[in-house]
Amino acid sequence: MSMTFQPRSEKEISEARLAPEGEYDFQVLEAQDTTSKSGNAMIKLKLGVFSGEAMRWHIFDYLVPQMEAKLRHFCDSVGLLAQYEAGTLSADYCRGRAGRCRLVIEEGEGSYPDKNVVKDYVLRKAKPLSPPAQPPPPPVEEDVPF
Repeated sequence: MSMTFQPRSEKEISEARLAPEGEYDFQVLEAQDTTSKSGNAMIKLKLGVFSGEAMRWHIFDYLVPQMEAKLRHFCDSVGLLAQYEAGTLSADYCRGRAGRCRLVIEEGEGSYPDKNVVKDYVLRKAKPLSPPAQPPPPPVEEDVPF
C-alpha cells in the first residue's frame, strides 16, 4: 500500500500554515509570567487564533511594559483595562481571555521560515450613544407673508 498526496513547493507549504494578514478573534490559551532577555518583567502568551468558528493557528506574543500602546490595547481588547489603569497585570488575569488582534507576516531570517506575529490588539468598540429620551419637538410652521 502506498500513500498518495499532492506535492507542494516549500513556499506553498509555508504559505498554507500562515494566516493572511488581517484582524482575527483570539483566545489566550496559555499565559506565563516571565522575564525578558533584557531582564524586564514580561508575560508570554500563547494565543489561539480563529478563522470563522474554528481555531486555526497558535501564535505566541509577549507583553512588556516598554511596548506601552500594545500592552494597553491588549488590556482593552480582553476587558482588563482596569488592571492596566491600576498599573499591574499578571498572567493569571490573561488566561482564558478573548479579544481581537491584528496579525502580520514577519519575514523569516536565515533558516527560520516566515511567521505570523501580533502587530497590535484591536480596541473594543465604544458603546453607541443612547438616543435622546424624548424626540425633539417638530418645527413650528408659521404662515409668514412675504
